Amino acid sequence: MSLVQVDYKSKMTKLTTQSQVIIFLGLIITVAIFSYLSPHFFSLRNFMNIVRQMSMIAIVAFGMTFVIIAGEIDLSVGSIIGITGMVAAISMKNGLNPIIVIAGALVLGALIGLLNGLMVVKVKITAFLATLVTMSVLRGLSLASTPGAAPVTINSPLFVEITTTNIGSIPIVLIYLITILVILHFILNKTVFGRHIYATGGGANAAALAGVNIQFIKMMVFVISGLLASFSGLVLAGRLSAGVPDSGTGWELDAIAAAVLGGTKFSGGQGSVIGTLGGALIMGVVSNGLTLLGMTYAYQLIIKGIIIALAVILDIWVRRTDS
Repeated sequence: MSLVQVDYKSKMTKLTTQSQVIIFLGLIITVAIFSYLSPHFFSLRNFMNIVRQMSMIAIVAFGMTFVIIAGEIDLSVGSIIGITGMVAAISMKNGLNPIIVIAGALVLGALIGLLNGLMVVKVKITAFLATLVTMSVLRGLSLASTPGAAPVTINSPLFVEITTTNIGSIPIVLIYLITILVILHFILNKTVFGRHIYATGGGANAAALAGVNIQFIKMMVFVISGLLASFSGLVLAGRLSAGVPDSGTGWELDAIAAAVLGGTKFSGGQGSVIGTLGGALIMGVVSNGLTLLGMTYAYQLIIKGIIIALAVILDIWVRRTDS
């Protein structure tokens, strides 16, 4: 490794650490504010509600983080969540074993991700347009899968238990979240594949000259994104005890917001799943806190947008200060 590469890696590590510190300080401040404003906010029961909702979005956001670090974007994750839930519910309604359904749904998510990747690297469609097409088609299929786009009830106790049970007082989705976080953090920071993802987003031409298989890397990050979206789709279906055609609507924006809020550089080459977790936590706390304060969804969207804008401005300021 050259001195230039060492210096670049050191600088990126420093910037990532700074972003993580800022985001978790922001989380502490956000919790303190809502604890003061709402007497119902600071309680174990409410925190568990935040964890259950945030965990699913965070898992989707982890996949989005991989895609953005590689210099791409994935708008299809919300629709993957919807189609996964519908496929799982319809399959179990027709008597298919829940374990087979879970495995098949995860494979479906990975294959959709692979399709996105192939459109980007082989057909040369921009990721924005390719995943926009996938988003539209999958949502249409979800809505058309049942008469009147009606939800399909899930009557499998085993499926619901696997996706929503508690272990003691800990929601199993939190255990899934931590496990996935550890695995993905290891991949990004301790493997050649992870380094190649950063290199691809940091400068694809330079990475290709250094021997990185750019096409393979980009296809794989979309596969990871699709896989994680389908996983969250299964958990959401279990929580609702039904496949709901419009479930996951708007989650692609929440996933992007969590990643960017967590310090992932939108142009690629920098980011971390730990930072994204912090971003997802802030988004979850803000949504929960504003709901407890009686704020309508429309105003929640406005405030979320302002928070994201401030996070981006702060991130730009930190980079300029460091350079």
